[in-house]
Amino acid sequence: MFFLLLLFQVRKVRTVKPINHGAKIMNLRRPSSNQHWFYGPLKESGLLDLVYLGYATVPHALLMTLCERWHTEISSFHMPLGEMTTTLDDVTCLMHLPIKGRMLSHPKKKSQTEGANMMVRHLDVMEAVAEKICGEEYGAYIGYKTSREYYENYLDVATRLAEAEDPGVEQELQRVRTACVKCYLLYLVGCMLFGDKSNKRIELVYLRTMEDGYVGMRGYS
Repeated sequence: MFFLLLLFQVRKVRTVKPINHGAKIMNLRRPSSNQHWFYGPLKESGLLDLVYLGYATVPHALLMTLCERWHTEISSFHMPLGEMTTTLDDVTCLMHLPIKGRMLSHPKKKSQTEGANMMVRHLDVMEAVAEKICGEEYGAYIGYKTSREYYENYLDVATRLAEAEDPGVEQELQRVRTACVKCYLLYLVGCMLFGDKSNKRIELVYLRTMEDGYVGMRGYS
């Protein structure tokens, strides 16, 4: 009886694990560091530092230790060295994110139509394709794999157009680069800040933070 109880407890403990998307960002290829068209918008948005904050793994023992020492009543960790509380100052110091500004809230779930419209407007996706993607995700979402594929495709096209050095494709190059940057920002936000608990998709509503330009993203906290 004791053995069965112990076995049940062990199995229950091992189901606790973090949803880690940091490796997705670390393994995602990016243009060389001298490409201002890519890194300039990231810096304007205030999210450039997130690119380098990813982590590949989290030790299971560390996670369980933190869970055991977490006190829900006072939202603090009770460590051997004393009480430790995570504050907004920690967020801004470690992640370099703003803690003052407009609240990023979307209490109403966005419809498939709204999600498709945001994809058309910001990611330069054809309307029929955008509707199909949102239909497959049953809402205003895009899968991690699909988002990554769009980003990498735009990056490849932008690279080819830039290497052609043809003045006639300058407008097309700017369009592709803009879509590439926005795809990357959506992927970055979905991985590093607002990971979906399904571990499979990103909410398209975060594209709305780009409606006032890349600088406008700094206005959110």
